[in-house]
Amino acid sequence: MSTADPTERTEREGVLAEAQEGIGGALKLGERVNDLSLSTPMNSIQDVTPSQTPRVLRDPAYIRKREEALRATGETLHQRCTVKMERLHQLRLDLAKKQPAPTKSADTIEEKQLAILKLEEARLQYEYQKLQSNREIYPEVLPEVTKLRVRQMAQDSIRDFGIMIPHLKKELTDTQAELASEKRLLKELQEIKRALQARRDDLARLIETGSSQESNQGRQKLLEARRQVQGLMKELTTFLTRHCPPIQPDDDDPREFELKTILEDIMNLSVSQPSDPYLVLVPGECYPPHVEQLINAGVAVRHPRDSQRLRLVDFFS
Repeated sequence: MSTADPTERTEREGVLAEAQEGIGGALKLGERVNDLSLSTPMNSIQDVTPSQTPRVLRDPAYIRKREEALRATGETLHQRCTVKMERLHQLRLDLAKKQPAPTKSADTIEEKQLAILKLEEARLQYEYQKLQSNREIYPEVLPEVTKLRVRQMAQDSIRDFGIMIPHLKKELTDTQAELASEKRLLKELQEIKRALQARRDDLARLIETGSSQESNQGRQKLLEARRQVQGLMKELTTFLTRHCPPIQPDDDDPREFELKTILEDIMNLSVSQPSDPYLVLVPGECYPPHVEQLINAGVAVRHPRDSQRLRLVDFFS
């Protein structure tokens, strides 16, 4: 570890000493000003009798001049401290540039940390002493006064509890009566629930038994009706194929018209759309003689207000 130039070291130590001396002087001056402002306020200066205080000290101009001088002195010391600290910082930077990066030993770091902790301790001690000096001293409370306060608090609590007890008893009685009423209502509701549950079970068994029987009968009837319809449709198709073969009205037009096509359409609409079973007769897609033949035979009927709509006659009406 290389050492610095003795001249620079002396200069740096002198600057550090001057900076510390300036800081100490500023702190002492600030303490003196604070002590002076705390110990001798303006009211106390006015309360001093003329025989005890010279006329110059009682002059407001003199007091103002003295305060300005103290303020100017403090500012001067502050500026000097700032200049010295800047100079010290510059010397440290120059020294750091001239010397290689030193390997800091553990002892040097511990010493610096110890110095920092000592400065922090001194600052905290100073603040603690200042707080102790400015703290207001309150008179101690006598034990007799404490006992009287505790007794008074106990008596107030007993009085409040005595006022609340009748109200709490009344509220407890009302709550118990309401609870008994709710229990009776709950018992009645449980009985009604059991009766309704039993009735629902009986109805479910009856419905299951009746529905099974009805479903079997209905299924058989439906199958029989389907067989009959299939047989009738087969016979109708055979009859129409034999007696009403397809017709080609125009030799130039290859289209053929069948009577069974119109009959099947109106029969399907009567089943699928019972509310509106009318078939729309589009011109050119049906043979008019077939429509007239169905109407004359009493099988179909036109719409009362639209002749181009046709439906099956209600045979079971």
